[in-house]
Amino acid sequence: MKSPHDHALRQPLSDLMHERTLPIYKTPVAVRSWVYLVSDEQRHAEAEWINRLEAGAPDRWRLAQSDETSGRIWERHGEFSTWLKYDTDISLSAATKADLGFCKIRTADFDWLTGAPGEVFRSIEISVLPHEPKPAQLQKAIDLTQAVCCDVFDGAARIWSDFRMHEGGAGRIYVQDKGLENDEASRLLQTLIEIGHYRKLALLGFPVARNLMAWLKDAEARLADLTSDMASQSASQEQLLERLMALSAEVEARVNAVRFRQGATEAYARLTEDRLVSLRETRVAGFSTMREFIERRLQPAMRTCEAASRRLDDISARIGRVSDLLRARISISLEVQNQSLLRSMNIRSRLQMKLSALVEGLSVFAVGYYIFSLVKYMIDPLLDPHLAHLLYGPVIAAILVLAWLFIHHRKKSIGHSET
Repeated sequence: MKSPHDHALRQPLSDLMHERTLPIYKTPVAVRSWVYLVSDEQRHAEAEWINRLEAGAPDRWRLAQSDETSGRIWERHGEFSTWLKYDTDISLSAATKADLGFCKIRTADFDWLTGAPGEVFRSIEISVLPHEPKPAQLQKAIDLTQAVCCDVFDGAARIWSDFRMHEGGAGRIYVQDKGLENDEASRLLQTLIEIGHYRKLALLGFPVARNLMAWLKDAEARLADLTSDMASQSASQEQLLERLMALSAEVEARVNAVRFRQGATEAYARLTEDRLVSLRETRVAGFSTMREFIERRLQPAMRTCEAASRRLDDISARIGRVSDLLRARISISLEVQNQSLLRSMNIRSRLQMKLSALVEGLSVFAVGYYIFSLVKYMIDPLLDPHLAHLLYGPVIAAILVLAWLFIHHRKKSIGHSET
């Protein structure tokens, strides 16, 4: 009973522990699962398609329908959706033992898939019987020359798979039930399905990494040439900066283009590893375990993806360091130019001061000349010409002194007002 004091997420988080479990608790059983890659643009069409299968379902992430002997499940994930059908109405007849229960569920018979949006990325067919097959029976359904065989769940079941596509483009896994109890069949099937799905989804990053490695080789060579030109000063700073900015923009574009796929690849690889651990495998003589088979093929691809990611981060960091060096070089160049400009300005300022002093001296004589002319006009009518000529010398001296004092005073007052 829900309490009024319950947190809003109490029940949803509790239900989370039981999500995405297969409602399969008995064997024999045949299971077929499909992975559809669904783009963001196709999600709306997928929601409409699910709504036609069951009204009111578009907002759900899971749709399940089942009866006493069979069921079908649709689940939405981040970038893909899974479709699954299972059937427990399997008799242990001679025909069933002969074909090991495969091909009981076909794509053409699964009406849910008719018109389902997206692209088929993977399909897996799993048959679980208590029957211990003979090598000849297994060879008809699974290629034993390159097959995986191991006991799982502490010997409660034995599995065979060749990781190849068979009729209808589906991979095959045969599971011999040697004593599965309670929900072990459900957990084993869920684990086997997820191992295959996540393993193949992780490989989506491998072609991206290979293309990235080819581009990185050229980008690293361009960065090395740019660094060499900067060290030898064989190119102008403007050219170097333009080339560096162009390369930096390309690197950032690549980072944006591949970052999601790199992160998804790492996550899928870790999920695959986690599911392999939960199988609790035991070796069967003459065969590889599932972990050995998958790691031998998956790990090199993941190492390539990791190397491409490291190289991309490395070239981004190197571009940052080269950019810092180029900025420092430009800053030093600008500082040298500024110092040269300041020295030139100081020389011009001193020259201007000398010219100003010269002009000041000439101004004293010019002002004195005009003032003496005015005084002369005043003296000549009043005094005798001989006496007037005697006064001209002292008057001129006094006028020059007064003019110089006046100009010097004005110059000082202007200097004080500017400070």
